[in-house]
Amino acid sequence: GKGKRLEDIISWLTYDKQKEVTEDDSFDGCIVFDEAHKAKNLCADPPTTTGLMVLELQDRLPRGRVLYCSATGVSDLKQMSYATRLGLWGPGTNFQNFTSFRYSLEQRGDGVGAMELLALEMKQAGCFIARTLSWDGSEFLSLKAPLTPEQTATYDRSMGWWQVVRTEIKAALAMPDMKGSHTMIWSQYWSA
Repeated sequence: GKGKRLEDIISWLTYDKQKEVTEDDSFDGCIVFDEAHKAKNLCADPPTTTGLMVLELQDRLPRGRVLYCSATGVSDLKQMSYATRLGLWGPGTNFQNFTSFRYSLEQRGDGVGAMELLALEMKQAGCFIARTLSWDGSEFLSLKAPLTPEQTATYDRSMGWWQVVRTEIKAALAMPDMKGSHTMIWSQYWSA
């Protein structure tokens, strides 16, 4: 059933062989969330299952040490809500919860500037490391690949189809009872 995988993971991590029991607060190892950005829609309406499971795993294993790994940067503050172990909000901080943390940061100024300030503060605190790949030694070559008339026609038909899809999305979003994030819908369209 739904959530069984989470229960299996928690049982595996918390099983005490000597006592032959499972105790949620017994695990004090490292939990690594690779591709952590997949939990970014915890604040969505409704929240994603991935976001909820990441949050529950952290809540159920309070002594576990957490490492969030992602090659995808945070472009919107609400995408950080799953990262409860950063120590930016909650007990011992100036912010009771993520909502108050987010509100305070959003009051600092524009989104990008506020995110840059947050990144600097997190680096200074030692809870954020960012690396970029070096292009040293890389070589690039631009080639032109001429298309056949058939390939050009196929491309033109596909672009025509995408224009129809775009028109239909615009019409759907203009409907008064349309709910959901327009940004997310357009993001899906442009990334398809």
